[in-house]
Amino acid sequence: MQVLVDGRSRAEVIAGLCGELGGIAHSTDTRKLRTKSRDRFTENPALRGLLRGRNAEIFIAPRDKDELRTAVAACARHRVPITVRGAGSGQFGQGVPLNGGAVIDVTALTGVIGWHGEHGRRLPTTVRARTGTVVADIDATIRPSGWELRMHPSTAQRATVGGYIAGGHAGIGSCQWGILRDTGNITALEVMTVEEHPRLIELRGRDVNSVHHAYGANGIITEVELPVAPAWEWHELVITFPEFEQAARFSVDICHSDGVLKKVVSPHAHPLPRYFPGLAGLVPDGEAMVLLMAAVQSVTEVEDLVRANGGRIRYRCLEGKGAYGVPLYEFTWGHSLLHYQRHDERLVGLMALYPTTDLYESIVRVHREFADLGPLHVELKRIDGGVSCQGSPVFAFESRAHLAEVTERLQRAGLSVANPHTPVLGAGGMKPWGPKEASFKREFDPYGLLAQGKLDDVVATELRTSTALPNNGWSYRLTG
Repeated sequence: MQVLVDGRSRAEVIAGLCGELGGIAHSTDTRKLRTKSRDRFTENPALRGLLRGRNAEIFIAPRDKDELRTAVAACARHRVPITVRGAGSGQFGQGVPLNGGAVIDVTALTGVIGWHGEHGRRLPTTVRARTGTVVADIDATIRPSGWELRMHPSTAQRATVGGYIAGGHAGIGSCQWGILRDTGNITALEVMTVEEHPRLIELRGRDVNSVHHAYGANGIITEVELPVAPAWEWHELVITFPEFEQAARFSVDICHSDGVLKKVVSPHAHPLPRYFPGLAGLVPDGEAMVLLMAAVQSVTEVEDLVRANGGRIRYRCLEGKGAYGVPLYEFTWGHSLLHYQRHDERLVGLMALYPTTDLYESIVRVHREFADLGPLHVELKRIDGGVSCQGSPVFAFESRAHLAEVTERLQRAGLSVANPHTPVLGAGGMKPWGPKEASFKREFDPYGLLAQGKLDDVVATELRTSTALPNNGWSYRLTG
């Protein structure tokens, strides 16, 4: 039995913690712990076996910020590791407790707190919400006023805003606005420290990026403030092209057309469209597909670009009104792989970042050179002020050695590769972790209780070794 430094067994520690929670909802039921210790890693054939069975020892569900503070303080006193949980919609094991301890569910901390303008302006420039608020609920609240979030994940209908900031990096709207860490895309974060007397600290400016995409390792996000944009009438379009290279040319052209208002530009090579039952009937066999969301005032320009590149619009409707039954964005970004794996549960991909220079040529080169591996799917986005995309061929998982081989091939092709098959930040390669992040960790989590195993610590050593790939990771122009 594992013993802590004060001589108490883990069972005694958890019992002591339970005694301090009072009326705060909590459970040590085995089935509850198993359910609440999982995210979507089970869809990943490279992670299923490695993360299965890693469960919390106690589940805590505070109803408000005061109860959260009480629970966190008790965990700090008893030195119980903490994994903060939102909707559990992450795909890499971000929400899995790698070293037992407590899973603290913040999904009851909901509500849009308000809109904010600058210097007395009557029009809102940002919206602020509690961490457990479902992202789509934020948009539903502010849209009647004519505004919406700049970007959101493909899981917006269930993902919490705190989970999106802690574990996500881009999404719907990134082809127009960039990724979350780009300057100005996260206005402010309120973060709770993990101490005997937890503090609330407001982060603004570039400080937000030290906590963003850190999997909750250096502070518990309690409130999020994000910029808003005009809520246009968005149209969903399913566009096909005889050849994928035409689809790629159109996708790059439309993203370089700054006057065209768009939310999603998502090209899929044949036969990937066949893996979407709701869309397959719209795409002629053998053709490539681009899923697009554009503002109504830009549709004419979209039609021109489609014709110029030899394509055809097969379907068009208002956002969320498609015959396929869900918003179109649920066939893009992280949701794409969900649909692919329903066709074949072995299918995986890598997060390869394409250069902003010669972007079209890079996409075509990968499409041709990796045709033996699988069909290409990428998502167009802006990053560091330029147009880029991320994605890879979709292929059947064979082994870690095969993943490593594909990683090296993509890097030799000039791409920067992140590893979506690990819960360890350093092995992933998307999150810069330097002196500033380490300083936040020491200040906000002095006992090292948050997200144990997600950093390159003793707990992570085995997992890092077993999930590492020879990936070079991503770099950013501004790393602070």
